Parts: sequence; structure tokens; C-alpha cells
Amino acid sequence: MKRILLCLISALLCSTALPSRGEVVDRIVAVVNDDVVTLREVEKYVAVEKKSRYSSMNEYTRNLELREKLDMFIETLLINQQAKKFKVEVADKEVEEAIANIRKQNIISDSELRSQLKRENIDYKEFTEGIKRTILRNKVQARAVAQDVATDDKSLRAYYDTHTKDYTPEEYRMQHIFVSAQTKDADAVAEAALAQLDRGRPFGDVVQEFSDESAKAQNGDMGFVKPEDLFPELREAIKLLIPGTYTRVVRTPYGYHILRLMEVRKGQAPPFEQVKGQIKERLFRLESEKRWKEFMAKLRSSSYVEVKI
Repeated sequence: MKRILLCLISALLCSTALPSRGEVVDRIVAVVNDDVVTLREVEKYVAVEKKSRYSSMNEYTRNLELREKLDMFIETLLINQQAKKFKVEVADKEVEEAIANIRKQNIISDSELRSQLKRENIDYKEFTEGIKRTILRNKVQARAVAQDVATDDKSLRAYYDTHTKDYTPEEYRMQHIFVSAQTKDADAVAEAALAQLDRGRPFGDVVQEFSDESAKAQNGDMGFVKPEDLFPELREAIKLLIPGTYTRVVRTPYGYHILRLMEVRKGQAPPFEQVKGQIKERLFRLESEKRWKEFMAKLRSSSYVEVKI
């Protein structure tokens, strides 16, 4: 399963629950306005990594990691309280659509998603609750800070002039080994090709022996390509490459790939009008994030929050 999916799951859930091991008893760890927060609630919200068994409750609750995650829990609770004031809710259909979009982006079925969650010890219900929290947070943020964020052409142009390099795309010259999914024992063939590369055999020679006919031309040289033109799986795989290095075997809907980065070059900067929309979206996001932090700081300072650990 793809690394991007694991990162997304972690981000959506902010972590998951661990079963109680019996070494601690429940207790109140915080009071947030009219809500009481118990230790078990925090454990359910986030996975506290228990690297060792704590000898006492005090030792357990002094753990810095728990304190940090309790703060995350308190922030979420404040957001939930604010959502009630705004009368903001999340429908089940919205959660279902978000999960469907995750599956689509990662090219996986519902059963594959559930299997991955099970391997990561994540309960499916907790997974959906994590997504629901994320959607609710986004709705509250939109109501609280984003409605009046505006960007004029002058500020957009000024940003473009000082950040032109950010919009100058990189182009990668790639060399490609491709084994079609229709090939008999395709995964084994691709792994055999990778083993040859790891033994130091020239990439071009491995292309000629293992790659499909369509990829053998020019020893697999694809020329210069833009990352956004590649499959998401390939785009993710080449992120950490430097010229001369190659990926492991990467699977896409069409088969198995190994990519070698040959050269990187800067493309031509696009005209302002072409990236104007991207700049507007970026400035909108940055300003929204700034205002959101200010909003949360004011919300917390105006709320009754008592931490008891």
C-alpha cells in the first residue's frame, strides 16, 4: 500500500486508539468550558506510544507526549463547541464522499482500504470519525476566518515577482523499466530486474532484458518529463531521487515500473496570468491559516481550560 495513504490516514485521524493495558486507571485530565476530559478519552483520540510500562500514574501523566496530545484533544473539543454555536454539522454522506475520494486518489478498493487500516491497528469507525473531525474543522474554519479573505491583482503580481522560481517547473529526464501487468509473473519479473540493478548491472542492459518492447526504445530513455505528467504513484516514488539513482518497483494500474533519474533542469517560468489562480489560492490559504491561529488563540484565551496533569 502506498506511503501517501499511510500519511493521509495519520493526518486525518491525528492518530488512533490503543487498547488499555490495565496499567493506568481513568481520571479527569482537563476541564474545557462545560466539558470534562478523561484520560481514557484522550487515549481513544490519540495513540500514546507506550515504550515501557509506567510504574505509576504520575509517571504516566508526566509524559510529555501525552501533554502534547492532550493539547490537540482540547483544541478539537473547542472546535466542536464552536461548531455547535455556529450550528455546523457533518452529514454521513460527506464522510462517505471523502472516503470515496481517498480510495480514488490512491487507486484502491474499499476492501483494500479496510485491510490497510486493520494492518495499522486502526478501527474503521475511528477512521471515519477522524475524517468527520477534519471536515468539521474545515467548516468551522471557513465560517470563522475565511469568508472575508481577499486578494487583489496588485498583491498577486507582487507575490509573483518575488516568487517566480516557485512557479518555474522542474523537468526530469527519466529512464524507465516497464513490465506490463499482462506479463506472466509480472511482479516477479520486475523484482528480478531490480535485483540486477542492485548488483550493479547497467540500467540500459536491464531495460533490454526485462522491459516490455514499448519501453526498450532508446534504452528506456523517456526524455524530459514534468512530475505532474506522471502517475501519482510514480510522482511520489521519484521525490527523493538524485541523478543516477533509481526507485524500487512501483506498481500502477498498468503494471510495474522502475524509474531512474538521469538529469534535472528548470523549465521556463509561466506568465503571470497563467499562474494567477494558483497564487491567489496560495495567498488565500496562507492568510486563512494565519487568521485561524489567531482565532484559536482567542478562543482558548476566552474559554475556561484547566489542565489537571
